[in-house]
Amino acid sequence: MICPRCGNEKEIAYSVLSNSLVCLERDCGFELETNPSEAHQILETEEELVCC
Repeated sequence: MICPRCGNEKEIAYSVLSNSLVCLERDCGFELETNPSEAHQILETEEELVCC
């Protein structure tokens, strides 16, 4: 996933503590609140979608 704030690719992670998607780039700090099922769908890789 590309971060909408800083534009880095594959730097977004899901935080179970805050139930949000968080950019891992040190100087960015982007955070988007979401529910766990939505986050799982967003973060699935293309290979996982093809195999399921």
